[in-house]
Amino acid sequence: MVHMTRRIRVLLIGGLVAIGAMTAVPVSASAPVRFGPNTYDYNFIGFNCDGFDIQIAGAGTDRATVFFDGSGNVVKFAIYGRFPHDVLTNTVTGRSVIVRAEFNEFFEPIPGTDEFSKTVVGFRYMVNEPGSGTTIKEVGKISFADLQQLVVTFQAGKHDLALDEALLGAFCTTLA
Repeated sequence: MVHMTRRIRVLLIGGLVAIGAMTAVPVSASAPVRFGPNTYDYNFIGFNCDGFDIQIAGAGTDRATVFFDGSGNVVKFAIYGRFPHDVLTNTVTGRSVIVRAEFNEFFEPIPGTDEFSKTVVGFRYMVNEPGSGTTIKEVGKISFADLQQLVVTFQAGKHDLALDEALLGAFCTTLA
C-alpha cells in the first residue's frame, strides 16, 4: 500500500487532470466526473530494513471525483481510498502487523502553476498490536503544499508519520 499505491495515485492524478481538460465544458460548470471504484490487489517488497525486507500484501479500493469551475477548468479532485487489511511482514522472522487505512485525499491546483496542493482526511496508517494497543497512528487532517508530501501546511489529529521519510524507520522498528 505504502509505495505502490502512492505511485498509482500520482499516475491517476495526471490522468484525471488530462481527462478533466478534455471533458471540460467552457460555458458553464459541468457536473463532477466520477471514476471507479478501482480495486488493487498487491504483494511486494515495500521496505528494505537493516538485515530484512518488509513484504506488503493486501487489497483495497479507491474512487475519484473531478470538480470543474464555470470555465471548465479542474478546481479540485478527490480520491476516497479504503485499504482495510494490509499485512506487513518481516521476511526473515515472519513477524507481521496489520495496517489499516481509510481516507479522503483532496487535490487543488495552485494558482499560476502546474502544481497541486494535497489534503488528507481520515486515517492513512493505523497499526494495532495485540497487548500493546495502537502503536502507529496517522489520523486526522493534514495538508501539504505539494504532491510529494514534503511540506506540511496544516495538521490536526495524531500524525506519527506526517512525512513519508518517517515510514521506513517506523515500520522497520515495529517489525524488527
